Amino acid sequence: MVFEGDFTDAYGLDGVSEEIVEQVTHRTPGFHAWQDPHWLVHCNDAAAFIGEVGYTELAAHPEALDQLRLDLRMGGWHDASQLENFLTHLGQGASAMLFRCTVCGTRLAYADAS
Repeated sequence: MVFEGDFTDAYGLDGVSEEIVEQVTHRTPGFHAWQDPHWLVHCNDAAAFIGEVGYTELAAHPEALDQLRLDLRMGGWHDASQLENFLTHLGQGASAMLFRCTVCGTRLAYADAS
């Protein structure tokens, strides 16, 4: 029996091959998020989803924390103290979705808040 359906949509999968889009959207279990979940890409490949994390877990991966900090600044977080307050309270309402690049091992994250 064949089922038709998507596990995760293709949001965030820009720049990867159709084969990778097919793998993520039809053969990789998705995850729940407050906002629309999206898959992160690194080294022209879909990263592996590690899990939903708070600040303590994210701080163990400084490259992911730095990348998230930069993404939030680019998204409009201009007040550094408010940004750091938000980040240090991840896991208490808002959380981060942690990924690992399957090519180079770099950790990546995005913030998910209600």
